[in-house]
Amino acid sequence: MIFFFCTLFCVFSCKSRRLAELLETPEVLIEEKPEDPFLGVYIMDLPSSRSGITSYSVEFKADQTARVLLFKEGRTEPEISYGKWLIAKDGIIILYFEQSVPSEFFIKNADGSLSFLNAQRKPYSGELGELLILRKIKKD
Repeated sequence: MIFFFCTLFCVFSCKSRRLAELLETPEVLIEEKPEDPFLGVYIMDLPSSRSGITSYSVEFKADQTARVLLFKEGRTEPEISYGKWLIAKDGIIILYFEQSVPSEFFIKNADGSLSFLNAQRKPYSGELGELLILRKIKKD
């Protein structure tokens, strides 16, 4: 009987010692935050329109802020709007503003460009779809 209790005590003692060692020296994997190729400056040139906008540029920054520049015909200085961005679970990039500027929605394409999305959160199709693509010109 004493032998049984000694054996039982030894087994639990050894297991708890191993468990304590594991808890004292856990292996922690620290992953470095990978560089997000989405961040940077994008631009889209537009043909002349009634609004006079010739270029649209947006800069997405790592601190989740963004800056939009609208270049218009006959003006040397762009109109600048500041906003914030986030990425939805479905990968849609949402650019929103605190002013009365409507939010904009984008999806990242395989080539690294961004496409504007319509009200149904789908890329535009046809000629308009080809026109509403932002090309990356600078990494952040």
